[in-house]
Amino acid sequence: MTGLLVGLLVGLTGVGGILIPPALILLSGLEPHEAMGTALASFFPIALVGTYMYRRLGHVDWSQAVPYMMGGLAALPGAMINAHINASPLVILLASIILFAGVCVLRPPKAGGSVFWQSRTGFFIIGAATAFLAGMTGAGGPVLSIPWMIAAGVSPMTAVGLAMPYQVVTALFGTVGNIQAGHVDFELLPALCLLETAGFGLGVALARRTPTATLRTLIGGVCCLLGLVLLVRGISG
Repeated sequence: MTGLLVGLLVGLTGVGGILIPPALILLSGLEPHEAMGTALASFFPIALVGTYMYRRLGHVDWSQAVPYMMGGLAALPGAMINAHINASPLVILLASIILFAGVCVLRPPKAGGSVFWQSRTGFFIIGAATAFLAGMTGAGGPVLSIPWMIAAGVSPMTAVGLAMPYQVVTALFGTVGNIQAGHVDFELLPALCLLETAGFGLGVALARRTPTATLRTLIGGVCCLLGLVLLVRGISG
């Protein structure tokens, strides 16, 4: 059920994957590092399907997507670092950033947005910074990069669409690092991928029918909620 919900949220808003690691810890008994690694691996099929679907909808411009994807390679060193450090401080840091990003998205957008952050260099920096954190925490990079791009003036549907090929890179290279550390549960992974992908298709269908302003509010609201839940969990844990 959690996989379906996460797939729906990812298809609709591009974020939601951050729910998977705590759900795996609570429901399947995986230790935190393995839960993070398995979660990141499960995002790969969704990212492939999402790239195809959002490309067909006209929301993937490769001149923007390629530097964004190149930045996503930072997921590999992030995952390698994850294997050697305590996850708790990272969870608190990630929660604080997500909460801040959600608040930024909910603010009225500036006309035209930021020229720098919508440039190839800006997309590369966004991709690298968020991918590194994704590799360290098991959270999907888009939970940070999508609100960052929207706050910079990118339309919500385009931000979600560009996040799909980027997620292919972060999930793939982050998973390589996690496999080397033995932090992927391959018995649980197929069912998780199937449920997430099923929910994702419904989420994309809903996103196509959602007005831009409403979609922006949904993304900002989901980020704020996820950030708060994660922050409370990290502090109490």
